[in-house]
Amino acid sequence: MIKAAVAGLNWGRVHISAYRELGCQVVALAGRDLEKCRQIANEYGIPESCGSVADLARSDADLISIAVPAADHFAALMQATDQFQFIVCEKPVLGFGGTAEQYAQLSGRIFFNYAYPFLEDMEIFCQKLRRIRDLREILIECRYHLELNRKFTPEEFFYETVSHPVSLVVHGLPGFVSAERTADDTITAHTSSGTAVRIVCREDQSISGIRHRITATGEDELQLSGAYVTGSNWHYQPLLYNQAPITEEHYPAADPWYTANKNSLGNLVRYFSGEQSLEETLQKGAFNLEKAMIVENILGSLKEPWREKQFSPKEE
Repeated sequence: MIKAAVAGLNWGRVHISAYRELGCQVVALAGRDLEKCRQIANEYGIPESCGSVADLARSDADLISIAVPAADHFAALMQATDQFQFIVCEKPVLGFGGTAEQYAQLSGRIFFNYAYPFLEDMEIFCQKLRRIRDLREILIECRYHLELNRKFTPEEFFYETVSHPVSLVVHGLPGFVSAERTADDTITAHTSSGTAVRIVCREDQSISGIRHRITATGEDELQLSGAYVTGSNWHYQPLLYNQAPITEEHYPAADPWYTANKNSLGNLVRYFSGEQSLEETLQKGAFNLEKAMIVENILGSLKEPWREKQFSPKEE
């Protein structure tokens, strides 16, 4: 049985429940607020609680899930690299604040928990996307209006809101080679096969939540759209292929993101336990450091406005 440690007291709860449903034993929990950490550990029956990732070294966990805020990812990853055989970190890699020097220090053993490819019917979307001939453009449109505990800049909102649909397109489409910020609210990326991927993200005060739409255009057209309304679950419209629905509408009573996260972590657990190869794990939707850096490089265009950023395509 794989033994897991979890760092993070908010989204970390998702990891705790998911690992248990997957048959893993959660043996330790870390959080900056030690009193709250102990309360949550008692609530879940976790035998060890501590105040930092470094303190988890005394546990006998095989893997660690890092579910702290993105701004704290680098410090946590540096502490975890020498202590754990397997490392899972929440998306994004380092986020808006990451620097080139920090990225260079990250271990290739780290996996990042991008759950979008594990939502229902996303495999169908990726299969259809790969089959579109003469794929000229993919348009990713995101609108948001959220009340958060701290004030985000427009760039931070862009980074956090768009990373999921961008990860789905990166998983479905190989060969991203460059990206640039082409307007205040727009990034344009390009693939080696000539597809332009335009990403538009803006605040819309007429809604409460987030709305995503991905439209792929070539000899055929493919469209995925969904929304999160504050206080309810994600709701996905039927997947449209040449304007005809090819899937059902999804408005589940249970949280689809919990299921997607559990499936994402389960895919990694099967790799960690030797049940499947790295190639199969990546094909099913996992993001290792190399694959996650494609998303990070695309969204990193926000840090250097109006300058094209070129990077190596993802190895297939």
